Amino acid sequence: MMPIEPRSIRAGLSFRTCAVLFVFLAALAGWGSLNAQSQKAPPPNCLGGTLDAPIRLEVFSDFQCGWCKAFYTETVTQILKNYSPADKVCVIYYEFPLETHPYGRKAAGYSLAAQHIGKKQWLAVVDALYTKQEKWSADGDIEAAIKGAVSAEDFELLKKNLQDPSIEEAIKRDIALGLKKGVTGTPSVFVTTLNKEQLKVQYLSYEVWKDYFNSIVK
Repeated sequence: MMPIEPRSIRAGLSFRTCAVLFVFLAALAGWGSLNAQSQKAPPPNCLGGTLDAPIRLEVFSDFQCGWCKAFYTETVTQILKNYSPADKVCVIYYEFPLETHPYGRKAAGYSLAAQHIGKKQWLAVVDALYTKQEKWSADGDIEAAIKGAVSAEDFELLKKNLQDPSIEEAIKRDIALGLKKGVTGTPSVFVTTLNKEQLKVQYLSYEVWKDYFNSIVK
């Protein structure tokens, strides 16, 4: 049985509690002097930053999940704008469509098909899927929702990529990884610093993340 989307942000976890928790973890782990996590090139599902970034967020998300949309539009976009370009935060994205959402898996397929073209096209499709979620979630017309996000040539290539069996296999791999890591709802975010996974959360506002990042990187 697949996980169920959470109805609340995080039961019993207040804004102040999260901020204190993050600062405590930073001090506990001794993050004053940072080293690169890895010399590997970023994987294709890296939204921003590289694996050398001192902080890594692994996000398991469902394009049809309302909380996932809020997390992407209000938080992830700000992280990609303010922290990833300086390689302070690496954001890794995993597809985790829930069975309760009839079009979530289809949307994940479009995302991966765009990823096979290039990062620019992938980011454009991810953005379109989330910002236009209300429309395609109602009528299932994902193609119409993303048609203007990429060039006509790339759009045709994207549709061709959708037929590749590797797309469905990639979705299955992401779901299997999420289940192995204990994902029970979306969005689920795993935080890693200095090659040490520190904690898992389901939803936090950008203000909390910003305080956390600034306690680690300057």
